[in-house]
Amino acid sequence: MRPTLLPRDKFHKKMTFQIRDSDAHDIRPKSTAMNTSGAFPVNVSIAPRDRAFGGRVTEFEASWFYRLTIIGLVLWWVAYLYPLITVVDIEDPPAVQGTMEGSLANRLLVISFAGLGGMHLPRAIRALRVRREVAPIFYLLAAYLFWSAATSLWSIDGVLSIRRLAILVLLLIGAIGLGAGFYAQTRDRAITLARHVQYASWIAIAVLIASRLWHQSFLELLNPEWTLKYDTPTQYYMFAAAYGLISAIVLYPSAKIKSVVSVLVLGLVLLLLKGRTLIAGTLAAGLLISSCLAKRGPWRTTAFLLGLILSSVQVDLAMGGRIVLSCAAFVADRLASLIPYLSIGNGINDLSSLDGRIPLWHTLWPYFGDHPFIGHGFGAFWYPNRFADVYHEVLWPAVVAHNGFLDELLGTGVIGLLLFLAFWFASMQFTLRVAKGDKHSGYLVFVWLLLFLFCNSTLSILQSYFQAPTLFSGTALFAVLAQSSRPSFRPLPGMYCTKTKAERQR
Repeated sequence: MRPTLLPRDKFHKKMTFQIRDSDAHDIRPKSTAMNTSGAFPVNVSIAPRDRAFGGRVTEFEASWFYRLTIIGLVLWWVAYLYPLITVVDIEDPPAVQGTMEGSLANRLLVISFAGLGGMHLPRAIRALRVRREVAPIFYLLAAYLFWSAATSLWSIDGVLSIRRLAILVLLLIGAIGLGAGFYAQTRDRAITLARHVQYASWIAIAVLIASRLWHQSFLELLNPEWTLKYDTPTQYYMFAAAYGLISAIVLYPSAKIKSVVSVLVLGLVLLLLKGRTLIAGTLAAGLLISSCLAKRGPWRTTAFLLGLILSSVQVDLAMGGRIVLSCAAFVADRLASLIPYLSIGNGINDLSSLDGRIPLWHTLWPYFGDHPFIGHGFGAFWYPNRFADVYHEVLWPAVVAHNGFLDELLGTGVIGLLLFLAFWFASMQFTLRVAKGDKHSGYLVFVWLLLFLFCNSTLSILQSYFQAPTLFSGTALFAVLAQSSRPSFRPLPGMYCTKTKAERQR
């Protein structure tokens, strides 16, 4: 390799180069003779701060190990969507039986996901071990896991707590291995994951059209009472579409037409599925990341303010929805024509009760008061006998709290929720630091983590972790944690650039 001539002003005037003898493991300073042009020869590799996505693949991406993992991920996603691919709806096992015994299909999926990540776990550990600044994040995660395990000592159903904690640990193994050991080794790192998530969303949409929408007429789709949520697990589609929509905003910064088409198609799918709160959360996340990536101007400010307003709606829903309920009354008085669409044909009572969530939350709150700090045991509040008790109170078969934060309070108490939020917010703060050097990856993962919290405002991902938001957000987080271990300035093996001893003492 020929040396590169770098101008004198690119380096400190008193810097010297030190060359390490890899065999003897000693460091020997070498003087550098300046040439007449004011430059000196060095061999360095500099990574640009903002580069276009794609380009030449890395050696890792050209390996058979990478291709084998890609094939495994595609097969895993198809197996994950299998209940949707079948023409005849697959009946879910009764809640009591499913809670006591678990689902064999889900257990196989969890173990296989951990296996895919486990293949790359040694590389992930090596990449993360050199990152001392990420240690506090892992300490918080370990504290949450330790506390969750401790709750099994007083859990209502200790076996259930241990089984669900084992599922969480297996998911973490898969996310760490795939994030830090697989995606962090690719050229585009977290952006590669975003591209794969978008592919996954298109597969889910193809399944939706082929299995559910192909025989529906256009007038039926426009009917405000038409919905799939009563006979189809729509969350499979909605989560994939939501994360795919955010990915589309980041993946096509220069291809505006492709970005707009992708966002419109994925947004239309969310509208057809009528996941009302998830639509608002995805819109908030999309506006926030658009404002982060946009140039300075009116659109950037407007998108940020609208995203902030919609984000406050999600916070309100997570805390009981008082502001949303007051707005529902306003809409009922002045925009009555929108009520059939907002309530999916169920009328104003549906909005005033948040589709039955308000009476459910009122019923569950006294259970939280029984053990406010330590909870009823990780994942054990919804044990078999609980379903009948809650059904007699709310008159509909609830199997989760439909609020992830409330489910966490019921399971691990205030201590568990605070530990989880500390871990999650510390991770979000770290992604913002990464965004200073790689804004696309940093902001993408930040918004995905934020969208995970939005999903818990009226749905339950916490305590029921085996869902797409956990897999996407967790894998992206660990990819970013390992990403910054690849420095922007990469000297050749055996060469280091340091200041002189006198300069360091000064």
